[in-house]
Amino acid sequence: MELQLASMENVTCWAFRKLCPGATDAYTGIFSMNYLVNRHKAWKEVDTFPIMGQKQWIQVATSKESECKEFIGVMNKELDDDPEKDSAYGVQLNLSCPSPMIIKLGQGPALIKRSLKVVDLLKELLKQDRLKVSLKTRLGLNYRDVENEKIIKLFSELEKIDNPNFTEVVVHFKHASEPSFTGYDYSFLPKLAEFNIPIVINGGIRNYNDFLRITKNLHQKKRNNVIGFMIGREALKNPDCFIESSKILNRKEFKPRTKEEIKAEFQKNCIVHEPREIYLKKIPELCEWAR
Repeated sequence: MELQLASMENVTCWAFRKLCPGATDAYTGIFSMNYLVNRHKAWKEVDTFPIMGQKQWIQVATSKESECKEFIGVMNKELDDDPEKDSAYGVQLNLSCPSPMIIKLGQGPALIKRSLKVVDLLKELLKQDRLKVSLKTRLGLNYRDVENEKIIKLFSELEKIDNPNFTEVVVHFKHASEPSFTGYDYSFLPKLAEFNIPIVINGGIRNYNDFLRITKNLHQKKRNNVIGFMIGREALKNPDCFIESSKILNRKEFKPRTKEEIKAEFQKNCIVHEPREIYLKKIPELCEWAR
């Protein structure tokens, strides 16, 4: 089972990701693919340095197949030139970030109702075998998308992708117009689990018990398609939040840390690979242990 750390803007730098023992997968911040393709210095911000036991994903936003094609060429060159960053495991196309700027460009959640376009973008990214490819999506851009079941149409097209390097779909169970304080709608999960697509669920999950509660009424066959869960906000409060789930699943056991120990470890990580200044500002604002 996958225990994934969500990508959180101006938080999940390498130093923070390394702070989360037990997480099987973690993501860079979201990069504009145009930025990565057209600005050589942009790759200095891609921090896919190795973390023991954790798969590192580059998360990108685009709406253009041509950018995907260019990205592959630039990516291969950049990773060849920096072997330490070549520990990157995969690239994830993001249809989840609710940023108005991303939506205005026709990217992110604006693509959910354009299922054929999404498939074309993924197929372009799959024209390489260096990195795995995945997708993160919400239920829709807005309530109308949810009402019209655009997510079901998207899954019906994704199921047609015949490539073993397309590994999974992470679903954030809200639409992009909902504020952060509203609840999550898992009513679509039984329908989505019908498709032959590995799913990672995201939204309001703090631990393995929450995962069991959300999936308990799924038929066993459907449940097998739900391969893991993603944690975001709980990791801000406590980077040790994956430890108990990892223990329950008979993974490696990790010793819980005090807030002081977590802060000290984060500071050491920052010396190894220094985050951008915005991360050093935002993490203490959002994480009590870092103050």
